Amino acid sequence: MTQPKTMTGGRALLFERLIDFEPDRPMGDEPSMSTLSMADLKASIQREIVRLLDSRTTGRRSPDLGGTVLDYGLSDIAHLDAASVTDRRRVEQMVRQAIIDFEPRLKRPRVSVSPGAGRGTLVTSIAGEVIAGTVTEKLVFDVGLGGPAQVI
Repeated sequence: MTQPKTMTGGRALLFERLIDFEPDRPMGDEPSMSTLSMADLKASIQREIVRLLDSRTTGRRSPDLGGTVLDYGLSDIAHLDAASVTDRRRVEQMVRQAIIDFEPRLKRPRVSVSPGAGRGTLVTSIAGEVIAGTVTEKLVFDVGLGGPAQVI
């Protein structure tokens, strides 16, 4: 009887399986992109969170329903004051809830927001755990907000 293989990565998102990230490199007999290495899984999670934070929703998220496709993204934060501790805490809560609702591959997300270098910009520090099979690794990265979201 065959023993199950230990998984050290994770499943790629549907849209990532449809995109050729290296179009100049011919596809040979390589394994399918349906399973990612741990490093590629972490990069995938970062890309998805950046997309999430760069998207805006028009509605108010209902906590009892979780996130629906209409709730994808953050509410507009342009009117918030980056110097205000209260506004930064509000952004932390919005980002954390958005991650819980739309990026379940990051477990136990922690978010902290601090003023960025530019006027009205924020630096969002995101930390959590990535679990693939029996392997758990930490993921920590910063995302700039206040313009197009990007990993810092």
